[in-house]
Amino acid sequence: MGLKLPSLRINRTWMMLLAAIGLALLATFLTTRYLASREASIAAEVAARTQKGGPRVAVAVATRDMQIGMVLTDQTVAAREVASDLIYPNAILADDFDKYKGQALIRSVLKGRPLLKTDLKPEVADFSGTLADGIRAITVDIDELNAVAHMVQPGNRVDLMLAMQREEGGQTVVPFMDRMKVLATGQRVVHESDEKTPGSRKSSTYSTLTLEVTPSQAARLTLAQNIGKLRYVLRNEKDEGSVDFSVNAQNIFDEISQRARNAKRSTTLAGVVEYIIGGQRSGPSLKAVDVPVPGAADYAPATGVPPLVPAIEPRKPAAAAAAAGAAAAAAVSAATGAAPAAPATATATTAASDASGLTPAMKAELKTLIEK
Repeated sequence: MGLKLPSLRINRTWMMLLAAIGLALLATFLTTRYLASREASIAAEVAARTQKGGPRVAVAVATRDMQIGMVLTDQTVAAREVASDLIYPNAILADDFDKYKGQALIRSVLKGRPLLKTDLKPEVADFSGTLADGIRAITVDIDELNAVAHMVQPGNRVDLMLAMQREEGGQTVVPFMDRMKVLATGQRVVHESDEKTPGSRKSSTYSTLTLEVTPSQAARLTLAQNIGKLRYVLRNEKDEGSVDFSVNAQNIFDEISQRARNAKRSTTLAGVVEYIIGGQRSGPSLKAVDVPVPGAADYAPATGVPPLVPAIEPRKPAAAAAAAGAAAAAAVSAATGAAPAAPATATATTAASDASGLTPAMKAELKTLIEK
């Protein structure tokens, strides 16, 4: 009698389920192996680049996810070295972190990401931040006169004139600095026309000017304030010219005296000869004496134009010589400060005077005055 094996009934559904599970496990195994090999490849690549000695730099990175408005502190930021060719130009370096500590974020930063300067709220620079390299600012006291009735505005250009005592006495004024830029008037650093609502011009008062200077100019300006008095003169900003001069009180006196002499000559009818004493027409020792030309009025009574010197023989030599001698003596006495001499007779004056009407005594006084 033969043996019979029991018949097995296989459920196809279970077979397909088992096959799917097996394929899933196989796919998972292969994917894991691939990712592991890829990770190892990337690590090897990074290690290889590191071994080549490429430049690296330490940057500031967030130690945790940071939201908008969070403040940078030593606890929220750490230093991490990365290849220099992998960072953004505006990344915050670890060595520069102290400059940005305490500032707030204006955008979120993920953990481990380098911090960028654009992630921070920009700060308004103070006045010192507006100065260029090598430039300084110096503040000087002024009054309403030096402020040109408070019409000097930031951005204007001014010239500085220095009034000081001369060694020989008196005062002199010389140009000291040209085209100095005004950075601020009082605490105003913006021109009124640059404000958001300029409108009509406002009346503003201030007692100081802040000028843009170099270190050497600052030293000269400080010393000049102790030497004499400074006057600030407003100029057109487009005017780039400069002048060189020196003015003192004697120059002004000489100019006024010269104008007076010119006015006197233009109104008199008689010709005069000007005696310049001191070697120059102008200067601190200027002395001049105007002596009428004898008989000049007799030859031009209608026009008042004096003749050339020496004049021709006048029609009345005795009277003309006497008048000329008296005028010359009076002029010499006025120049020397001495009392005028007693008038001589016409006959004596005529006998002792020369063709120009000057007596020996008058010539002696003129010679003495010239030699002083």
